[in-house]
Amino acid sequence: MLNRFSKIALIAAALTAFLSSSPAAALDIAVKQAWSRATPKGAKVAAGYLAIENRSIQPDRLLSASSSAAAKVEIHQMALQDGIMTMRSLDDGLTIPPDVTVTLAPGGDHIMFVGLNAPFEEGQHVPVSLNFERAGKIDVNFEVGSVGAKGPRLQVASTEPAATAAAPAPAASAGEPFFTHICGTRVMANVTISPGRGGPIEVLVQLEDADEKPLAVDGLLVTLSNPDKAIAPVTATAERVAADSWRVRLTAAASGKWSLSLGIDLAKDDRVDIAAPILIE
Repeated sequence: MLNRFSKIALIAAALTAFLSSSPAAALDIAVKQAWSRATPKGAKVAAGYLAIENRSIQPDRLLSASSSAAAKVEIHQMALQDGIMTMRSLDDGLTIPPDVTVTLAPGGDHIMFVGLNAPFEEGQHVPVSLNFERAGKIDVNFEVGSVGAKGPRLQVASTEPAATAAAPAPAASAGEPFFTHICGTRVMANVTISPGRGGPIEVLVQLEDADEKPLAVDGLLVTLSNPDKAIAPVTATAERVAADSWRVRLTAAASGKWSLSLGIDLAKDDRVDIAAPILIE
């Protein structure tokens, strides 16, 4: 026979299990500021950014994501190791601590759309399903900004009525780094430009193969060009700072949209060229 205290303990445990799996848990997670950038023609990947607020006293975890706009969607973590920015897929998901807002932003953790069905276009809304450990599935629309967008135009919580939309997000500081992901058929590159303003800049390039694994190559040339402002292209040879990472210093003579080109020597007589538009403030 169970005594009175044992019965109370069993009831309490059952109630706790019920509450943790209740649909009300979805109300504990608010997803805001979901956005992405327009991608060049032929691009097969795109990055997505958002803020996840956990209003609960319990931690939650973003386990996975999916979208009809891409073959797969991954959760990526960016980390600085010995001065080098590295990226890896979070197969175990992203922890959202209690009473904390976790922000995924350019140059940091992000959502990666892999195998795009079509390039992202400015003004488009990309549907994404986010799968949380406690909150379950939350559907979000990622608003696509310009190629050089540094943040969302609106701060809208997807789990609240649209009438609660906040004011437009403040403009990012021009001194902040600019991050982009360039995708080719054989090579991909994570590019960080610091600072993101006109003048002397440092370009850090991390190379990956088609399977998103670190890629070591023989050499790398980086070219900045801005034909719209009649600025002659500037090319420099990057220096290797890790097996898959390279650094080069250049000068962006003016603000505006530029083209960044990478000439990648995979091996002798085997060169790949990839490029993407970037924004210099």
